[in-house]
Amino acid sequence: MKFPELYVENPKKHENKRVVIERDGKIIKFLDENEDYKGDGKVLYKIIYDDFPNYILMNELLSDILLYYEVGGAKQIIYLKKGTKLLEIMAEGYKVYPIVDFGCRILENHRLAAIQTGKGEIRFVNTPVTGLVIFLEEIPTKSGRENYKFYILPDKEIEV
Repeated sequence: MKFPELYVENPKKHENKRVVIERDGKIIKFLDENEDYKGDGKVLYKIIYDDFPNYILMNELLSDILLYYEVGGAKQIIYLKKGTKLLEIMAEGYKVYPIVDFGCRILENHRLAAIQTGKGEIRFVNTPVTGLVIFLEEIPTKSGRENYKFYILPDKEIEV
């Protein structure tokens, strides 16, 4: 699966790719590399997808972001405003096997990951909400145990 493109407002480091958000997210325009923009919309800049956690503090987005990805041949765009609350769920164990990936829609009490304990038992991490997996982060440890953090956008945070 191809990694999504992540665009943020006021990044520390960015690439030349940009996207413009106008009319509170109703118009989204991807700019060409040398194209100038002179409107009153927000300009978001492409950053490395793995930098996503740098734009979250206490489960809240620090700036506007846009995710652009493809699932099953269909292109998807998610625009989230600053202040949107995400749910972070940890999956920790001897071995962790993620069941879902970014862009997956999940239902309340469905499985996010399978965990193998040191004794070889299998347990599962379930989600307490219905929503969308926005980001999946593997957190390295010195102990050799595996840790994954799932960032979920709950349905109650989605504006229609």
